[in-house]
Amino acid sequence: MKSKVNLPILVISILFIAFGCSKQNENIETEPYIGKPLHIGIIGEEPKVREEHIKFTAIDFTDLQNLEHYDAVFITKENLKEADKAQYATVYNNSPLPFLFIETQKGYVPFISEEADFENYPDVDSGFYAYLYDSKSKKYWGYGLYNDIVNEQNIQDAYSRIFDTIDDL
Repeated sequence: MKSKVNLPILVISILFIAFGCSKQNENIETEPYIGKPLHIGIIGEEPKVREEHIKFTAIDFTDLQNLEHYDAVFITKENLKEADKAQYATVYNNSPLPFLFIETQKGYVPFISEEADFENYPDVDSGFYAYLYDSKSKKYWGYGLYNDIVNEQNIQDAYSRIFDTIDDL
């Protein structure tokens, strides 16, 4: 008789722990970027961010020769194949601005190397959502999502961290 009473309690406890923990691990509460206002040139669709003092301006690849009005340039997933053209590697390597490559599975190397081919370059399987490359320091940063879960809150957190890095450069 004692085992009949404990079995339902055990099942309920396991379900509570399983469902309670799964929801808890999808998001993390983080602070938005509070630094100086930033003006970002973006090739592709503007992301939804929490910060109201971030201004995005739509640009295209022909605008890469005239970037003095921006703090950084973001290139979205839909434009990565075009961004890989050898003529742009010179821009990425000589620009005073950092470039962010969003949702690339190839890392940042195919973009800064004239010899690398995006289509044939191997996936780096890093788990990063985006890569920021700064030619002045010759450094890059990878930004992952909390628990590798793609959702609006985790993506907004990644952008807040990206804005922090840009502000520090």
